Order: sequence, then structure tokens, then C-alpha cells
Amino acid sequence: MRSASDRTAIKTMPVVVFHIAIGPLDDDGRCPVRARVNGRAAVSELHLAGSLFDLGHQALHAGAQRIANIPDVGRALGRALFTLPIRTLLLDAARSAAADGARLQVRLQINTPELAALPWEYLSLGSTHVWTPALRADYALVRAGRCVSPPQSLPLREPLRVLAIASPGNAHCLDALERALTPGIRAARIDLRSVPDASPSTLQRALVEEMPHVLHLAARVVLTPDRRLELDLSGALDAGDLVDLLADAANLRLATLTGGEGDRRALDIAPMLCAALLIDERLPATIAFGTPLPADHTARFAALCYDQLAMGAPVDLAVTVGRVALARIGDLWGAPVLRVAPDTGVLFQPLPRRAARPRSANRPLPFVAATAVGVALILGGYLFRPSPSLPPEATYARQVTPPTVRVRETPTSGHPSILAAPLSFIAPSATPTPSPLPSPTPLPAPIGYTVHRVAAGETLDGIAARLGSDTAAIAALNAIDADAPLRPERALAIPLFHPGEAASGLTEPVRRGNPASGKVALTFDIEIDDTTLYAILDALRQRQVKGTFFVTGNWVKRFPDAARAIVAEGNEIANHSLTHPYFSRIGLDGMANELRETDRIVLEVTGRSTRPHFRFPYGDYTAQAVAAVVAEGYIPYHWSADDRAIPAWLDRAVADPAWADGGILLMHGRSSTAGMLPGIIDRLRAVGLEPTTLSETLR
Repeated sequence: MRSASDRTAIKTMPVVVFHIAIGPLDDDGRCPVRARVNGRAAVSELHLAGSLFDLGHQALHAGAQRIANIPDVGRALGRALFTLPIRTLLLDAARSAAADGARLQVRLQINTPELAALPWEYLSLGSTHVWTPALRADYALVRAGRCVSPPQSLPLREPLRVLAIASPGNAHCLDALERALTPGIRAARIDLRSVPDASPSTLQRALVEEMPHVLHLAARVVLTPDRRLELDLSGALDAGDLVDLLADAANLRLATLTGGEGDRRALDIAPMLCAALLIDERLPATIAFGTPLPADHTARFAALCYDQLAMGAPVDLAVTVGRVALARIGDLWGAPVLRVAPDTGVLFQPLPRRAARPRSANRPLPFVAATAVGVALILGGYLFRPSPSLPPEATYARQVTPPTVRVRETPTSGHPSILAAPLSFIAPSATPTPSPLPSPTPLPAPIGYTVHRVAAGETLDGIAARLGSDTAAIAALNAIDADAPLRPERALAIPLFHPGEAASGLTEPVRRGNPASGKVALTFDIEIDDTTLYAILDALRQRQVKGTFFVTGNWVKRFPDAARAIVAEGNEIANHSLTHPYFSRIGLDGMANELRETDRIVLEVTGRSTRPHFRFPYGDYTAQAVAAVVAEGYIPYHWSADDRAIPAWLDRAVADPAWADGGILLMHGRSSTAGMLPGIIDRLRAVGLEPTTLSETLR
């Protein structure tokens, strides 16, 4: 018999993806199922018992749920999913793959949050001869992760570095993992570094020092009452902060979240939600335990999985090996949930090895004080832009719960339907390729700029004549009709072409649009990534609303296609500085450069100038900074409410729409923003306020 230290990796074969999209529910409460493989497709409908839908709903909104017999749930899911059309296509695809020397991968894309919470890894068919794809190398079962381009396989000239982190009280989980990994450690395939009683700062330090290939987190994940995900380390770690910590871990390819310990009789959605958030272009695969297991069982699974990865096995087959080991212990195989980005296969490519580093198991890393990142990630309907290089059948959605969902029975169909209350879940949609943009109308070269507040009875012609400007140029810069009456107190950016009288000027940012417009401005500060930007654009498009996007120049340089998409869909693009500094801390020359460089970059990329709208990063300004911004042709804008204050602002707006009229809402480029938007738009419209761009709200 071959010893554990002499294990070999599973043979790598070509993979044929059998993609199954489940949901979302339609208006009648029906749940469509669409299967695709090699250009062929089958369509069916999912019919689940109300008790199963209720189970998923309770797992999302009431925490972990006890399940008397999980295999029974798996059989019910298998019968509901693999109807005759889907089963026929699957068998045909399996025969075709076998004839070509390939294997299938069953990839689930579940677009309804209540359904995504169910334990699909336990699904099975048959009674005498039971077919369980999670235990089959020829039908490896995975869930579709975020649609990004995964990194190439990482060349591995040294042992696979596993960084194991445990929250206070869970050091025994690390001991169990070390025992299970001993054969791989002795064979110099794996190098284990352990951090017991970890805090966010020690985790950050460990990621920098150890440069792990695999992160193993033995810590509870909690879905808080205000819909945030937190890891129960020594000092709670918000899931959004974990994403930030992992962003610089260049060699990290897999993260495993074991959650708390349990007897596999509970369904816990929190680790799965957290794992879904982690996938990006650098981290293509995550494993989360949807049903908590005892520490020894979790360690047994992880050790077999990591050992296979160290030998170059594809991640789906490495997980299958671990699941088979759990099946030998009992009905545990469906606990690990593997989520992968499209085209993710072999994570590590072994090469001739270097010697392993001297190791010391459970070596505590020194504590380093770190500033805690305190921005809460409010759970919403998370949307992701499909990669333009992938065909339609390779478009996957991340399944994350919306903030609030209630279920009702629809009398006409007998199937449950979701009612968003108050914020709805958005089905993902492809972002169209931006069409070529028309060139802007050229303006005369001004000798300078100023800002003028309109007095009662003033006209554009009169303002232009007095200040040394041009009527058409003022109208074009401020996106207004040259013949329309001017609203008193409105601030106008004025291009100057010859000396004239002094303008009324501006000493602080504008905080409100036209209080009699019946409109509210939706504005977005964008400086982080493009994924959330596309999600926000999708949300606006679905509600047929336009917004104003304040972008940084550096962001536009990193994501030029995303900047073009903003303009191509009819939204406004505005200036948010080049590097997002505190304007109270930089000199006048620095302020001018921040504005000019951003406008130059945006103009080159999109064909549009960012004038006249500007927002100070962090809302930080001085009177001197306002004057510098005005001199560059911009009007600075503040806000009526930002992300955290918007819910309370909306409550007051519903009670008193006139108070909210002309308001300016500030949202940031975060996943939660896309989830919030439909509810914000719907509530504004319900009280007669139309959400729109900043320019429209200012008229």
C-alpha cells in the first residue's frame, strides 16, 4: 500500500463545463433553470417544496438553521434540479466528454439568494445506485464565482505555503490541521505557518511576512443584525476589510473559511457569503464550510485538498478528494463549498523544488499595532460585470443576499416570490460595449474662469457682457439652454475671454440643487475598482436613470473602458481630483495640478471634459481651496446625505418631500451601492421626486 507521503496527484484531463443557471424568480414566482454545454442548451423549471425555500430564507435572515437529515435535502434538490431535459443533456455531455478523453465540471450559478443558501453540494439522484456529483471526479461540482479573468497557474519551486489563522479559543483547530498535514510537511510538499489567537493586525503582518499560497481561516463568520459580515478574530474584522488585506497577497490563490465548529446539522450561510466576496483577479478560488464540522474532520479535508494542490491537481478535483474522505466518515461531504472564477483550473504548477524553509509549527507572529479600517460593508445585491472575453454561457453571478427580503405565496402559481422591502436584488446583466462618442463642441480658449451666483432678473446675455464672457460658452459649460430663464441663487461657472466686472463668487461648496425642481441628484464618487462601477451602471440602466460620476484621474487611467462606459450610457462625468488627497494639506499648485491632470486624462479617454462639477475628496476644503477650484473652471459640490445617512434622509424625504427636493445624494463605488440603488430610486419616485443627474437637479 502506498504511504501518505507518497501520494500522487489526480491526472489532469481537459474539462467541459456543464453550466446550470438557476433563477432568478420571474414575476409569477417561477424559477427557470437553464443548462448550457458546448453550444447546446436545455431549459426547465425548478419546483421545490415550500419548506426548502423557507429553509433558505431563514438561513439568510435568521442565522444558522438546524437540519434533521441533510442527505434527504440533497435528494430533494437533485430531483428538483435534474429534470428530464437537464438530465438528458447532462448524460449526452458526459458521454461526449468521455469519448474525447475529457471530464465534466458541473458549475452552478444560483441567482436567487434564498436558493443559493441551500446545501446544493449534497444533491444526489437515485436510491439503489446513488449518483452524487460532489463525490465524482468526472462530474466535479463547483459554484460559479465572480466573473473575472483568473491569474495563470503559479509556478511552485518550493513547498506550498499554507498560512493558518485561528481566532481566540480555536488554537486546537490549528493543531488538528498540523497533524493532518504532517505527511505533506515531511515530504516537503507543504510548509505550514500558524497564527493562533489572531487579530486583524497579526493577520496583516502574517500575509506580508509569509507570502502564503493558501490562507486557512479557522474563525467564525457572523452576519450581524445590520447585515454586515464579520470574522470573529481578536477584534472583529469586517469582510470588506479582509478583502483589502488580501489585495496585496500576490501569491495567494485559495482562501478557506472553516467557520465555527459544529456537527454538520446546521446550515450557516455567513462563511459562504464572505468567501464569495473574496474572489477577484488575484484570488480565483475559495472554500467555505456551509455546514460546520468538528475540527478534526475539517483538518482532514483541508490536508488532502492542499496536498493535491501542492502536486498540481486542479482545484475542483483536489476538493473532490477531500469530500470523498469526508464521505467515508459520514454524511459530511457537502459541507465544503468550492467557488471559482471562470476558467479556474490548476492553481499551482509544481517545478523542481527548493529546500523548505526551517519551520516552527504554531509560531506566533509578533503583534503590530495597525489602524483598523472601519468602513462597514452593508450587504446588498452584489453585481458583477461579465468579462468581455467570455461567451454568454460563461457569465456567472455571485450570490449574495439583498439587505431585506420577504417571501409570500403567489396564488396564481403556487411558487414563492420575492418582494424587495425596501431594497431589491438586481439580476446581473451584461454591460454594453460603449459606442464611439461624438466630439464635444469646441469652445474659445478662455483666459480664466470664475463662478457667479445668479441674481433675480439676470440673463445669460447680461452676465456674459458684464463679466467678459460669451453667452453660448456659459450655456455649453453649464449644460443649460441659453434662452431659458435663470434660477436665482444658482451658481454658474463662467469662462472669461476678456476683462470684465467681478463675479459674485463662491466661498463654500454648493449643497443643494433647485429646491423646486422635483428632482434629486444621484452622485457617485469613484476611485477604487471597475467591478462596482459596472454594477452601479447596471442598476441605473434597469431603472432608466442617469447619474453623475465624480472620478479620479488615476482611476480613469487604470480603467479607461469603465470611464467610457459612464459617458456612453448618458451619465455625467465629473472631477474628483487626480490622487484623492486632502485639499487642506496641499498647496495651490498641487490643487491646480490635481484638477488639470484629471480633466486632461478624462478628456483623452472619453472625449468629455469634467468641467464644471468637482467634489473635494473626503469633503475636505478650505476657503482657499474653494477659490483655487473656482479659478480652474469648477463649482465644488457637497451633499445632502452620504451612504450611511441616506436611509435616514429617505425616511424624512418620504414624510416631507419638499424638504428633500433638490437634494444631492453621495454614494461611493462599493458593492453595497448597487444593492441600495433600486430601493433608493423607487422610494424617491413613490413620493414624486425624480432621481437624476446633478445638472438636471440644478436647473
